[in-house]
Amino acid sequence: MKREGDGGATGYDTVSAQETAKNGLVVGAVNDIVGGYSGSNSVSVTAFSSWGPTDDGRIKPDIAANGVLLYSTTNSSDVAYSSSSGTSMAAPSVAGSVALLLQLHDQLHGTNQPWLSSTWKGILLNTADEAGTAAGPDYKSGWGLMNTARAALLVRSNFVAGGVSHIKETVLQNTNSVEFTVTATGTSQLKVMAVWTDPPATPLLYASIDPTNIMLINDLDVRVIRGGVTNFPWVLDPSSPANAATTGDNIRDNVEQVIINNPVTNGVYTVRATHKGTLTDGSGNTTNQRVSIVLSGIVAQAEPALRITDMMMLAGSPVVKWDSAVGRFYRVEARSDVASGTWAAVSGEIAATKAQTAFTVSPTADSQRYFRIVRVR
Repeated sequence: MKREGDGGATGYDTVSAQETAKNGLVVGAVNDIVGGYSGSNSVSVTAFSSWGPTDDGRIKPDIAANGVLLYSTTNSSDVAYSSSSGTSMAAPSVAGSVALLLQLHDQLHGTNQPWLSSTWKGILLNTADEAGTAAGPDYKSGWGLMNTARAALLVRSNFVAGGVSHIKETVLQNTNSVEFTVTATGTSQLKVMAVWTDPPATPLLYASIDPTNIMLINDLDVRVIRGGVTNFPWVLDPSSPANAATTGDNIRDNVEQVIINNPVTNGVYTVRATHKGTLTDGSGNTTNQRVSIVLSGIVAQAEPALRITDMMMLAGSPVVKWDSAVGRFYRVEARSDVASGTWAAVSGEIAATKAQTAFTVSPTADSQRYFRIVRVR
């Protein structure tokens, strides 16, 4: 992300047009840290790396990496190497690390269970090292300095724990919410990050200088609650870009992170994701929104047994209920004979959004049917 020349005396607002995309991963460059990372004060942004915010106040860059004197291939010959500097070195450094993380994922989960791009973005940002002079994100280094080792440990820890304890993909339904509890280790920060691929916004009809029109279409809100206390995500003030991040209602970014610095050991916290207004697809059509939630500093919890816990009739239709794990997808199947016959799907994939899921089955002329729950992924 090369620095542009129109930022004025403060140096902020220097990202170019292509670097303002909501759903990409924009990489800033920092100077080499001799001796390794030793805290946020050891990180310094290079003179050539662009600073945010975007015109509508979103956080860019997203993440930072070393961009000074990296040893890599060069185009002078087929076997040439040299040391180069630039955001064009920081970005491929991140891309190479992501490739290794993808390889780790495939070794653990197989190639037929890919994660959403928003999930990978959440993993990278939630495991980044703190950078800058104050806690939280900033418009110089984004969410921090990439830490590939910590990201890999989170991916592996999630797998060892069963697959959805630390990394969850689900669907926020229109007018509904996602809600689940986590138990904090108490030995590190409790970090909860929600990331979603937001639909494209409508470009402004007329050109203007630094328009502040918000480009976020689906405004999701993540909160972490315990004992009547609600913890809010980080927010930055684009009108005072040098100010430290505070917490509050983020109305600009499709990335939200809540951090609790000193969580109660084995304390139970409720994670809740909601949304404002109506979820749309960018063309005004009502839809649901896929969302990725990444968690650090939690105790892995066992998933509930896969069984039907309750059934009832509602207006002539059977309602099937079961305990569920947010991040899992299920399907309801039925057949008319308890001992034989083919199980037929009576639902599509159902994303769990709560600790218990219910599905209303369409009525049929069958005098009796037997149901089961299948975990799809």
